[in-house]
Amino acid sequence: MVAALPAGLTDAEQHCLASAGIARQCSAFEAWLAGWGKEARDALGRGDAAREDLEANHHGRKCASQPADADEMLLCCRRVLGMPVD
Repeated sequence: MVAALPAGLTDAEQHCLASAGIARQCSAFEAWLAGWGKEARDALGRGDAAREDLEANHHGRKCASQPADADEMLLCCRRVLGMPVD
């Protein structure tokens, strides 16, 4: 999923969009499971597990539930993450 994301995104944007993409292509539960799995792997390995990542994943699942194309999902993620919207 990460390879399908646009370049230059913040970590929070990556989490939000990846979760949205998984929720759209699979289901919200599978997006939730993938997000928690990634953070568990980070916690047990050399990654950087963070609660903020889980929150961004949650926002992504919410953005996926709205009818939107990829650009609109990015705007949704930026809005819910409190980032500037271009």
